[in-house]
Amino acid sequence: MEDSLDMDDLFGEGPSLPLPSAPTAKGLIQRLDELRASGCSQKVAWSNLGCIAYVKRDGNGLVIRNLLCRPEDGKWTLGGEFPVSHVPPSDDGQQIVHLSWNPSGAELAVVDVLGRLSIYTIYIAVNRLSLSRPSVVDQEDDLGAVVGMAWLNVERMFPLYRPVVKDNNGQFQYSATNHKTFGPFHPIPSRSTLIGVTRGGVVRLWYQQQDARWLEVNTELESIGSSDDLLSHASFSSDRDNSLLLVVHTTSHQIRLYRININWNIPANQKLIPQTQVPSTASLQISHVKVDDFCSPFGPIEGRDISQSQIGSNDISRGDVSRAQLSHLEMVPPAPQSSKHSEPSYPIIMATFSHAPGPLEESQQNIDTFSVIARWELRSTTQNLHPSFDKLGTRRNSVSSANEQNLELKRMSDITVRKVILAIERINSSTTIAIAYGDGSIEFRDRASMTPITANEEFTRVSSMPQAGFAFPIDDPCLYIALSPNHCLAIGVDADGEAKLKVMEYALGSLDTHEGDPKATPAVIALALQFAISCANHLNNDDLATVIQQCLGTQLEHKFLSESQRAINMSVDYSHEPQHEKLFRNPMIQRCLSLQNTLGYKGELNHRTLTAKIAWATLHLRLAALTFAITFNNVKSTAGGGAENDYTRPEVLHSLLGVVRWSMDLMNFIIDDLYVLSRLTKGRTQDKAFVQQKVSESNSCALFLILASIPRNFLRYNSRALRGLDETARKILANSVDDDQKQVFHSLKDIIDASPIKVIHFERILTDVDGSVKGAYQSQSVSNEERAAAEKEMLVNADIPDPLMSVVDRLLTATLNGLGNDIDPAALYFEDFSWLGLSDDRSSDAFKQSCIVDALRKIPLTPGTNLRRCTRCCTHMADLLPQKGISIWVTSMQRMCLCGSLWMLVKHMQPPGKTEYR
Repeated sequence: MEDSLDMDDLFGEGPSLPLPSAPTAKGLIQRLDELRASGCSQKVAWSNLGCIAYVKRDGNGLVIRNLLCRPEDGKWTLGGEFPVSHVPPSDDGQQIVHLSWNPSGAELAVVDVLGRLSIYTIYIAVNRLSLSRPSVVDQEDDLGAVVGMAWLNVERMFPLYRPVVKDNNGQFQYSATNHKTFGPFHPIPSRSTLIGVTRGGVVRLWYQQQDARWLEVNTELESIGSSDDLLSHASFSSDRDNSLLLVVHTTSHQIRLYRININWNIPANQKLIPQTQVPSTASLQISHVKVDDFCSPFGPIEGRDISQSQIGSNDISRGDVSRAQLSHLEMVPPAPQSSKHSEPSYPIIMATFSHAPGPLEESQQNIDTFSVIARWELRSTTQNLHPSFDKLGTRRNSVSSANEQNLELKRMSDITVRKVILAIERINSSTTIAIAYGDGSIEFRDRASMTPITANEEFTRVSSMPQAGFAFPIDDPCLYIALSPNHCLAIGVDADGEAKLKVMEYALGSLDTHEGDPKATPAVIALALQFAISCANHLNNDDLATVIQQCLGTQLEHKFLSESQRAINMSVDYSHEPQHEKLFRNPMIQRCLSLQNTLGYKGELNHRTLTAKIAWATLHLRLAALTFAITFNNVKSTAGGGAENDYTRPEVLHSLLGVVRWSMDLMNFIIDDLYVLSRLTKGRTQDKAFVQQKVSESNSCALFLILASIPRNFLRYNSRALRGLDETARKILANSVDDDQKQVFHSLKDIIDASPIKVIHFERILTDVDGSVKGAYQSQSVSNEERAAAEKEMLVNADIPDPLMSVVDRLLTATLNGLGNDIDPAALYFEDFSWLGLSDDRSSDAFKQSCIVDALRKIPLTPGTNLRRCTRCCTHMADLLPQKGISIWVTSMQRMCLCGSLWMLVKHMQPPGKTEYR
């Protein structure tokens, strides 16, 4: 018996057994079936403007949502669902199968199972879509299902940011190279073009006319000889020669490559003339490039799977790669060169094959879940033939082929992972590939090597948020996934049709604010770099604000704001000469101030931080300045051949009354708060620490609005506009015979005359401060760099610069004492500034609870008014639709909030108590 029993066999180490794969997530098999059936099956999409769209669970409707800042506590969250109207009901299972936003993020393509296309446009509010192309114009065709679709790029220049590198002085340096987007482009820059290909091999081109009407052109790829020629997947990309590359996958497992050129048929003599109407005879020229008969992952080599030799991949321990079927097909365009000396990139075809075990396979416990990414690189090669071939059969009009260009498909190594790939996105100008998996994880890979981009401890070089330590946590799996504009948030829809928000986290532990933490600065640099990218590409950055709010403390937030201005090379020094045009035309100022205000906003029940107040007030000043500029520069011709200023018309001037009242009250608020500060610092106005302490304790932004050059320039422009309106009012009231005009100008004159501080007195103070600031900088030999740093410190950190303490001393003593001879300072005490939202007293808190002010027109809104609310700063305005009679400045400025973010529709609000603010 002892001979028959081997104890080693019982307790010794035997061969290791592979661990079984995790159970297949709910709905994953059905989702894979959708991905295998068609290349157009993305049912959730996040636009560059911030609008999220996804298909209802039954496929018969469309829902839109957006990120929003909660007015209760200032926290970012996912807003509620808004069903899209005008979505045609599906008949006989003809459900919505694919969604795609255009590059600007304003237009949404909606495709059903038969390939019928609807196009919706964001209309003023982010959660309101209008139908611009109905699907009923398309015919029902079983072979008309769309298997690949893409929007054409917009022709523009964009910067490609290089990795941020620390120099020998310990300073991180930002650098970028300018590039132009690859074509083809719509000949009218403000209009869109969409291209797709059907299962039957028909290429469809949809393009807009100047009047926003959609036209369509169709062309066949090749004649369909049998069911083997039907298409299952397709993908488009732009090439360097401004043509389109199209790769398709047939049911016979071929990949075919085509080149498409769009001929807009514009006469040659009109190419330099701005086009207002695109001819309806646009045509497509399609040429066949290549065919590869083996569109499958590589099989086992020498008894082992090919995956075992791939960089960054996991072994497939059980199962055969032949089980995997095509689920994604991507045509990756060439990436822009980061420098003149870098090697050019080439278009890459990426075919993803995925497999998940079904119920029977799971019971056998011998089949893995896995995906294989097969890649082909499209290279241009030159065929060098012997010159003798040119002498053979030479014919007239022949072209020498001694150096003929030829395109070659070069198969690259496969990448394998033990997960199911559910979504692939090209990001950062196609230099990075984002991949979402069936287990709930999301990772980023380098485009060239396909190696994962993960956190490292290289604190001298920062290239992206994932490399600096930010990563998506692995949470509940979702079937449909889309990334946010800055790729730091994701929206997922699970098998039950529930939407879930995924937020990037800092994966290397907590970020400490002390100087000894080496991780903090690279993390801040990565966020600032992504902010610069979002600004350069006109992306909504509410997603970035969400991550910053969760990951950074107050000190690091200030560091981020400073770094973000460095990253975009924004000038904040306007202390030498007034440069109103540059201020008006610089959108980066609005973006930086908007984010600064957001980070210091803690909800309506709490007070803004001092730096947030500076940003908030400056944004309002900018809005008022633009309002005056648009109104004064809009001159209309009269019936007698003369010209009439727009602001002299009663309806236009009436729309300005709220802005005038706000501007006058802000002037009084600034002077009143300066008088308070003067009393608090009496006798110690030269003590910087003491003055800074009192400013911080009062949480008043008045000193910085008049001391920093950006808000001071806006104040000067607005004061000049108010003085001009006052002078015009005197002339109109003396000479006009139009009773309506005189009545409105009387209202304007009453607002200006009722102010304790006259415009001319305030202008005198601004002029004095301007001269004092220039003199202080010059007398102390402050360099341009030091002056810019001082201006930045005032805006970002609310810190009084040392060189300007003499200006502060003069302002709080001699300047205010001189003003006291012209005005009654006691009159300011009885003025109510609570509606400005810049004070922290009880009356201001009570006002916020009892009244809603239109942030654009600066007037009270009555209960029951249809409202919009800003998704970021939570201000409100009336939902005014464009119509005859609305002032041009209202029409121009109402498209976005004063902070630059989008409006969202909210329900009728019934604020309690009074609605008057005076």
